[in-house]
Amino acid sequence: MKTTKNLFGFFSARPNQVVTPHCTCSCGERNDGSRIVGGEPTNMNEFPWMVRLSYFNRFYCGGMLINDRYVLTAAHCVKGFMWFMIKVTFGEHDRCNDTKKPESRFVLRAITGDFSFMNFDHDIALLRLNDKVPITDTIRPICLPNNTDEKYEGVKAIASGWGTVKEDGKPSCILQKVEVPVMSNQECRKDTKYSETMISDNMLCAGYPEGMKDSCQGDSGGPLATEREDKKFELIGIVSWGNGCARPGYPGVYTRVTRYVPWIRENSKDGCYCQD
Repeated sequence: MKTTKNLFGFFSARPNQVVTPHCTCSCGERNDGSRIVGGEPTNMNEFPWMVRLSYFNRFYCGGMLINDRYVLTAAHCVKGFMWFMIKVTFGEHDRCNDTKKPESRFVLRAITGDFSFMNFDHDIALLRLNDKVPITDTIRPICLPNNTDEKYEGVKAIASGWGTVKEDGKPSCILQKVEVPVMSNQECRKDTKYSETMISDNMLCAGYPEGMKDSCQGDSGGPLATEREDKKFELIGIVSWGNGCARPGYPGVYTRVTRYVPWIRENSKDGCYCQD
């Protein structure tokens, strides 16, 4: 600890540079015993990083735990909102079950970049929680990508959320999941019904040409994750936008997480990251 003289001439402690702490836990571990169209219910607490966001006690978006103090979600889930009224709920499976009292926190600070509703570019936000979250079997962070050059083209990824199970339908009580293939950005710009200018390098498309399976309303901010060779799950996308839900020619569009890993780590370094 170094000292420095303040304006009154007294010496005071100057904190050392913040070093990102690591916890004695492991990220991205799925519990196998434990917005979505064409999907299926997850097992109980299958994806322990999954969180539910509520605004004035009404569910509206998803998110994922990345360390014991921070949740990652979409910027459009917090832009224009009074973020201190956003409640974050952890370790849930059935959000309609009132007999259980899940772990919950409130948002102390919301951090966004250059997001705009005009084009949904940079659709990513960090939520600093008002208190640490206990890392348990049912509450555990997802891993961030290690290789920021990875494109994930052709990889099968899993989106999860409590969103509607059909376009303009009602949100699901049970957490749902759906597996979708990741497209190249070139393919998304050329071989879908989106115009080329709509898909930026900060976006990732995933879905089937015929539609049928997709994230949907209420899934916004939730994870698109893939299983690595070590069986851990890493976050590759954040549910962002799309034209309808599961429509042919309109795959789901996600925020490409690899483009933001340094930004995420820099702005969440006071949280404790699990071992990768």
